[in-house]
Amino acid sequence: MVYTTADLELANRHVLLGEKHIIDQEMLITKLMAKGLDTAVAESLLSLFVDMLNIHRDRRDRIAATLH
Repeated sequence: MVYTTADLELANRHVLLGEKHIIDQEMLITKLMAKGLDTAVAESLLSLFVDMLNIHRDRRDRIAATLH
């Protein structure tokens, strides 16, 4: 597949958004823990966010490699 710089820019935005989701989710987990609430579902979602971020980073890196 032929990629463009626009594809790379979009991939970079996906990575940044994924990083923000992880930070937000970690803050939520901290708040839940401070209140003594169950964090199992929030931690499961965090794990999914981390997996998705890794997918976004891999895709970004593949796109970047084809542009160089």
